[in-house]
Amino acid sequence: MTEPTARIDTRFRIERLRAAHVRAPGQDYWQGATGSAEGGRFRFSPPWRTVYAAEVESAWVRVQLADGTVGWGEATCPIAPEAVCTLVNGFVAELCVGREQASIEALVDQLYDAQRCRGYLSGHLQDAVAALDIALHDALARRAGLPVRRLLDAGARDRVPCYLSGARAPDRAGRVQALQRWAEGGSRAVKIFLRGRLDEDLEEFDALRAAVPQIGWWAVDALWTCDTLALAGRARQALGERGAQWLECPMLPEDLPGHQALQALPGCPVALGEHFRTALQVQPWLQAGTLQVLQPDIGRTGFVQARRMQAAARQLGVRVTPHMGSSLDVMQAATLEFATVADPLLPCEYQAGLAHRLGRAVTTGWRLGPTGFEAPEAPGLGVEVDEDELQRYVVG
Repeated sequence: MTEPTARIDTRFRIERLRAAHVRAPGQDYWQGATGSAEGGRFRFSPPWRTVYAAEVESAWVRVQLADGTVGWGEATCPIAPEAVCTLVNGFVAELCVGREQASIEALVDQLYDAQRCRGYLSGHLQDAVAALDIALHDALARRAGLPVRRLLDAGARDRVPCYLSGARAPDRAGRVQALQRWAEGGSRAVKIFLRGRLDEDLEEFDALRAAVPQIGWWAVDALWTCDTLALAGRARQALGERGAQWLECPMLPEDLPGHQALQALPGCPVALGEHFRTALQVQPWLQAGTLQVLQPDIGRTGFVQARRMQAAARQLGVRVTPHMGSSLDVMQAATLEFATVADPLLPCEYQAGLAHRLGRAVTTGWRLGPTGFEAPEAPGLGVEVDEDELQRYVVG
């Protein structure tokens, strides 16, 4: 890891801080894969355990520094983002606004210490801090006239290869069509999801690969559906035999011993990371040797904690590429900025169905081409927000 661009002033004082609950219109993000969108704000889709939102929702943060510079951040919080907004507009603002800060890293540590051992070691408060971290990086980079990636590393790359996150459709024909459209643009990498019925899932993997031979890079996300070590081990071995790049989230994210035992079994690499918020949280998993690919979600870690995770992973030979969770353009841009300093040989996840949902409210300089994203040279995250237009999407 090389040093950030030299002689950038890291000091700042927050003049104003505000979070907003944003709801984005558009077609069903999961394209029917989680069932009907009717019947309320949330829905379940067994055997996947977590709840899903019927509409795309997010928590956005606007920070204004004392010199007038504005930055934008976003948390990966698709469920109940109003919780993050309440924390930012109350507790976080109370501790941050009007106080001189030596650096973003110092403020992140202060906010962690402020609620240490009070039930907020990992959860919505860390999501709120991550969104603030992203907004401050955007603001400081704008103030310096540099892209965020130059704050992270003077040697950051200018191109980000990516893989499509999921073939989202209610049936196989629809999934094949989605992958064919992706391949027609020149992209050659994709991740698909398991549904907890391994034999059927493997048959689907084989069928999709045969139907879209242009795609040569395949990864698999189990979404924590392997409820026994035996099932996870069988999935890992079978996917390894098929050349899968990794098996992501095989077992429950609380099961450290189970993931450690899984490493004794043969098969493809194991990837984890979206449930981690801090470097302290990920350290036992790294030390236990539970994964080959670490996937920090920048909307839950911010840049500070993600970089700490990255440094710890590299010491142990664990590869790093970011997870791109259910968020909109600001967090997507932050993820891609981090990807420019992550493993150059691993593509970055891309949630194509979540991009460009806010119309004229957001303009992004990130453009997808056949070989991935070309990073914009614009200062900050490469995203411009029209605040008047954004109000159309703000809840409450």
